[in-house]
Order: sequence, then C-alpha cells, then structure tokens
Amino acid sequence: MENLLKFQEELATKYKYKKLKPDISSEVRDKYLRNIPECLSLTGDNVQLFSLQGTLISTGYVRIVIGDYGAFIEFDKSQACKNNYRVKKGQEYRINDPGYNQKVKYIWLTAKDSSNIKIYYQKREVSYADYKPEMLYVSPYEVTISSI
Repeated sequence: MENLLKFQEELATKYKYKKLKPDISSEVRDKYLRNIPECLSLTGDNVQLFSLQGTLISTGYVRIVIGDYGAFIEFDKSQACKNNYRVKKGQEYRINDPGYNQKVKYIWLTAKDSSNIKIYYQKREVSYADYKPEMLYVSPYEVTISSI
C-alpha cells in the first residue's frame, strides 16, 4: 500500500490536482479500485477506523470515493472522533490566513499521535473527485479497521 500512496503523491505533483484526461483517469481509478482492502465496503459500513498508531478516527463511514488522486473513505461529522484530531503542523494557514481560508478546498487534519495520517475536512467541491463539502476523508491505506 505504501507504493500506492507514493503513486498518488507523484500524480498530484505531476498534475497539480487538475482533472486528469479521461483515459488516464479511467486507468488510475481502476488501479485504486483494485487495491481497496477487501475488508472495506464501497457503500459504507459500521466499523471503527483507527490510525496506524491506534487512535480512533471514525465510528463508521458512508462510502469510499474513488477519484483521480486516490481512493478515500468518506465519513460525516457525527462519525468523526474530532477530539482525536488536530490541524496538521504547518497547515494552520488554511484556517487562520484571511486571504486563503475563504478559498481553501479542505482543512488538513491529522491524529493526535505520531502516525501523520492525513484527514481531510472538505470545504469545497473539486473537479477530480466526488468529494462533498462538510464531509471528512481518509485514505484506506492509512487506517486499520475494527467492528463496532
């Protein structure tokens, strides 16, 4: 899974999160779909999601979204374990900078542990995936799952 995270990062660096051409988009989305862990359902589930360090991230999820830059588990505010999050160090400007905070597409959060997990709080729609404002997202490769 480490290689897939690196692949996603390389794509983002190369294309700067622009919507991919249809043939490339189809190819990468198929790759993400094939690599979703078998224990996850595309249509959501009532399971606990933990960071790789064991911090509870979410109590259930709505669906898995597959976009040009990865597959992401979507969950809502009621499922989020917000007390276990903090703004990623160095990303505070996404909230505090008045010239940027009205334009930002997401708030970059992480767990209050050493996992460095990337948790997105989506603020705006994007062209490269069906992310919904006010929902949260995390990579299926950065969590472990446990039944509730």
